[in-house]
Amino acid sequence: MTTADDRRRPYVRSMRGWWKHNPYFLRYLAMEATSILIALYALILLFGLWRLNQGEAAYDAWLEMLQSPWSLALHAILLAVFAFHSYSWFKIMPKTLPAIYWRGAKLEQKTITRAGIVAALVINLAIVLVLAGVQS
Repeated sequence: MTTADDRRRPYVRSMRGWWKHNPYFLRYLAMEATSILIALYALILLFGLWRLNQGEAAYDAWLEMLQSPWSLALHAILLAVFAFHSYSWFKIMPKTLPAIYWRGAKLEQKTITRAGIVAALVINLAIVLVLAGVQS
């Protein structure tokens, strides 16, 4: 008769570092990490709204904090992170849309991605121009 220790145990592969072996997983995890930073930046903006609710002096102090060298460096890093996050979303856009046909031919994924990026840049530029005109 066999005991429990005599039975063969199934092989269990280690899951340590599974994501390091495939560049796709590294890019995917980088994209997901950027969403965490975007959520943290949303908290910074919510803190600004809270300071605005506290009065003009508190809001001015928050604005002054945003102009510190550390804050400007953080914003430069976050700008790069947001650009990568936006690009990664536009890159998966053709995979989430139904097939788009133009003049009887199916559009390539690169064309859809580029069109999304160009549309976003045009809309953002229009917003900046409108806001610049409002402040003048």
